Amino acid sequence: MPSALNKLDRSDLRQQRRYMTPTFEVIVECELFRSLDVSMGGVHLDGVCEGMSVGASVEGWLALPGLARAFAFSGEILRTDASTGNTVVRFDDIEPDTAAFLDQAVALRLH
Repeated sequence: MPSALNKLDRSDLRQQRRYMTPTFEVIVECELFRSLDVSMGGVHLDGVCEGMSVGASVEGWLALPGLARAFAFSGEILRTDASTGNTVVRFDDIEPDTAAFLDQAVALRLH
């Protein structure tokens, strides 16, 4: 008799919606990445933060390519995946202007 497995669906636990566009340029501890997706809770990066372990506190900047202004955040390395070469950073603190920038950038891409 086969048994049914209950898989954890992370989307059920997610508090903020993820957006795959626009693609942001993200600087984390002086390394430049591109976002794979972003939410108000964090960002999924297209590379591994060298020398940073899971749980490490980081500071960084978000910008749109071609935009002359960047917006600061602080966060924590939530996970890294050596097989895909990606890193997930959870935002600990984003300023109101950074939150407004994220909202506006996503809203413009949705319309």
